[in-house]
Amino acid sequence: MKTLYRGVWIAACLALASGSMASMAQAQSQAQRAPQQQPGDITDHQEQTILETLKANGDFDTLVQVIEDADMSDMLDGRGPYTIFAPTDEAFARLPDSERQALLDGEHQQWLRKVLKYHLLPGTVPASEFKTLGRPQALVGQLSLRVENGQYQVNDVPVDRQEIRAHNGIVHPIEGVLIPWDATGLRPDS
Repeated sequence: MKTLYRGVWIAACLALASGSMASMAQAQSQAQRAPQQQPGDITDHQEQTILETLKANGDFDTLVQVIEDADMSDMLDGRGPYTIFAPTDEAFARLPDSERQALLDGEHQQWLRKVLKYHLLPGTVPASEFKTLGRPQALVGQLSLRVENGQYQVNDVPVDRQEIRAHNGIVHPIEGVLIPWDATGLRPDS
């Protein structure tokens, strides 16, 4: 009798194992047919790079000038993927005169590069991931991403909900210029 129970038990286990292996194989086959975009993947359905997107938009002329002055055009015109929190022309206009001049006068290139890198995250980060990330590491420094009452923010600066996809990343228009904390003495007014 023991042998009969043991035989039935083994047969039942083998039946269950083969059934679960078949469902795993089916799920794997479906995953191979329809790959999903993962964070950090290049969005190849877009034809323009981040820099081309900024130039074509018309709201980022000052940012484009600053990127070119800092010799960072090559970085945003092909490499990536990156997520850029892109200050609009209005955001630059709202800066205090001394800060705007320090960024635009061309004399403080190291500081300018640091400020620009503070606006860049490695990989593609859509707005839908802001809550999940919380405090991501930018290329220089750490940012704070929040969503409160449907309002997206980076370091308490409002982010436009309409992100712009580019071939090598995502552009998030923002209403302010993010200024990193500076312990290096690069900041012109320090």
